[in-house]
Amino acid sequence: MSAFLLLLICPLLGWVCARLNWMPDNAVPVINAWLLRIALPAVVLEQIPKLHFDGRMLLPALGPVVLMLSTMAVMAVLARRLNWDRGTQGAMTLCWGLGNTSFVGFPLLIALIGPQALGPAVIADQAGFYCTTLIGLPLAAYFAGQQSKPLDLLVSVLRFVPVQALFIALAMKLVGLQWNEALEGVLKRLSDTLSPLALFSVGLQLQLGAIRRYLPLIGIGVLWKLLLMPGLMWVGAIAMGVHGLPITVGILQVAMAPMITAGIFAKQYGLNPDATTAMISIGIAVSFLTVPMWYLLIGV
Repeated sequence: MSAFLLLLICPLLGWVCARLNWMPDNAVPVINAWLLRIALPAVVLEQIPKLHFDGRMLLPALGPVVLMLSTMAVMAVLARRLNWDRGTQGAMTLCWGLGNTSFVGFPLLIALIGPQALGPAVIADQAGFYCTTLIGLPLAAYFAGQQSKPLDLLVSVLRFVPVQALFIALAMKLVGLQWNEALEGVLKRLSDTLSPLALFSVGLQLQLGAIRRYLPLIGIGVLWKLLLMPGLMWVGAIAMGVHGLPITVGILQVAMAPMITAGIFAKQYGLNPDATTAMISIGIAVSFLTVPMWYLLIGV
């Protein structure tokens, strides 16, 4: 029960603090810096060395890739049919092709399943980061009429602290090393800061205006990412006869809200920034209803 209360209270606190101007102007970047450089690497370092890998781990790893490539194709077709400009097509592709698998995903999965969901969730999150950097960023530049250099993309991947933590954790897993009790306790305490701070940061960034103007785009995105894609992956898992915790986590990570970082990319490249803000905000709010719905349908 406490996990569900945390899920409701922390975003609400963030939203209220933003509306009442109770937080400094740099609160969001400071909190996000802690999450990306301290809390999320701690989760990776804590979970990956003790994770049991099997074939079912492929779904959490492949889910973000399938989602991104499918979204690119679907939005290209819709752009031609609905006469979207390049900015709108780019915003739709980025917002609904990349999931918020850490800031929203981890807290939701902990609340719904428990800490044991974090292992597969980390795999999906890291795969989503590679999609964001290697596919999302070049796409943003393409729709803005610019080019991105492959070397710059590789450097950005290698400089991302959670990726560096993943390399360390995988090396430990490969040679069979585990953290001693004291160090694991420290990592656990740092990991525990992820959920409340991530949800609070999401609440700070929620902007619920301009809904009516962009309702058609929001509706298409919600139908595609939050409803249709998870359903297709669930049907695929049933057809292949696979089930269990990694499968459930993989599907739920695909069902997560749009990624805030993808929205930042879209805004930086001028891809319909007003629509991007509306889609990210409403997508996050709706996902607090649709992800638990999928969990109830799928189970573990």
